[in-house]
Amino acid sequence: MNLLRKRDLLLSLKNCTIESCFSVPMLNLTLTQFPFILGFAVAGLGWRSNAIGWLAAIHHLCNAIQPPIYWALRRRLSLHRIIVLGFWFNALPWFALLAFPVLGPSRDAVFATVVVIATLANSVGSVAWSAATGELVPIHIRGRYFGRRNMIFGFWTLVVVLAAGIVAEHYQSSMRVFAGIFAAGGIMRLIGLFFFFRMKFPPQVMIPQQQPDRIGDYLAVFRSRDYLWLVAFIGFWGLALNIGMPFYSVFILRELPLSIRDLTVFTTLASLGGLLALPTWGVLSDRFGSKPVLLACAFLWVASALPAWLFASPAHHVHLYLNYFLVGAVTAGFQLCQFNLMVKMIPARSKAPYISVFLAVTSLLTALGPLIGAQLLTHVPHQLGEFLGQPILRFHVVFVGSIALCLLATHLLHPMREPQERPLSELVRVMRTMREFNPVLGVAAVAELMFTPRRITQFAANSLRNLRKQTADIAEIGEDLATAGLNALRNRLGPDRDDTDPPPPRP
Repeated sequence: MNLLRKRDLLLSLKNCTIESCFSVPMLNLTLTQFPFILGFAVAGLGWRSNAIGWLAAIHHLCNAIQPPIYWALRRRLSLHRIIVLGFWFNALPWFALLAFPVLGPSRDAVFATVVVIATLANSVGSVAWSAATGELVPIHIRGRYFGRRNMIFGFWTLVVVLAAGIVAEHYQSSMRVFAGIFAAGGIMRLIGLFFFFRMKFPPQVMIPQQQPDRIGDYLAVFRSRDYLWLVAFIGFWGLALNIGMPFYSVFILRELPLSIRDLTVFTTLASLGGLLALPTWGVLSDRFGSKPVLLACAFLWVASALPAWLFASPAHHVHLYLNYFLVGAVTAGFQLCQFNLMVKMIPARSKAPYISVFLAVTSLLTALGPLIGAQLLTHVPHQLGEFLGQPILRFHVVFVGSIALCLLATHLLHPMREPQERPLSELVRVMRTMREFNPVLGVAAVAELMFTPRRITQFAANSLRNLRKQTADIAEIGEDLATAGLNALRNRLGPDRDDTDPPPPRP
């Protein structure tokens, strides 16, 4: 139960958003399921497919092994303290990469060690963060709040990742430049920690657990039928998706006439798509429930990605720019609804065990994906023939097989029952009439196993209208950050007076 005063709650929600503007861009630079660090491993370190497979799996393996670590920490520490430790151990190891220029051959081992430590710290901290925000954010505004929050940090992620890619390309992917970028990411994470300290949480977040979780609390998860269907769907979706997705970067850098700058542009377009679509996903999830929106996002992802990667070749790759934008938009909705649905289906007093088991099981399944993909790319012949004048590479086989398995995984979500969910067909009808959705996104009708062709000119016109609609929201971000920073400095120099604080924002 949230016992904070309304004013404290609103200020905490605001600081939570500001913290994410520093932390999330850093995570997009350093977590191994994102393209930037995979691009560094390919272009900077020259790692091959097997090494890339293990690198992509590290994040999910760390999520899988975090339950006993989290359980041991929770017996002695509060959720707040665990989150703080997660910040420190996630940020500090990246400063070791400043020694890259003088390390020589040992840099591979140092890089792998840094990635494991930082990723494991983030995995443990994420469980505590999810439990803490579940206590902080009222359930009736979660969709709208996290939609707006994700939109705002998505903008800064777009800016930071794009700038990092341009700098890396300008300096020809040198070790010194990459080391500086990762160290700057560590600094951003620590700045995020400063704003996290300004948040106020309910008492149950700030004190050690009075009754430590028992093994039975974790085993109780496996008696919740609907929750297990959600775990199964997310786990097998992650497995299928990651058979191919970590190797998109490898394909782009090795098989297409593109560089790390182009990969950064792709990542930026994906962030932009998510930035524009997130507010609408939040509203839809509050209105129709997270499950139908999650299914719609899954179908849209398949419908967008399948033709894009099937026909990608050295002579035909311009369409990937549009694909990354569309996939970024639906991925943002998928991630938002996945988190909301996970929290919504958890009993009030069992948040941490449920979240911990959820991450462990889904991540263990997901970690198998890149390992399977790496083995396929290692043993399948490089070229298997031609189709419509373009070569069929082993990458095409892996990518198409991965996407087809994603489509099959959606059947695992249908048996799950979300409280007060609305029919998927009703959601699709509403989406078709909303100006926030480009007509190309009308392929949500794939939920009915149908494709609805639309004109590209109409898509462009609606995109521009949607971009203008979001401009006002984006313009507030810099002002919010500057105001919060100035007030933080004033509070450090003098007493914290209520009449000097800025007015609370609307969540």
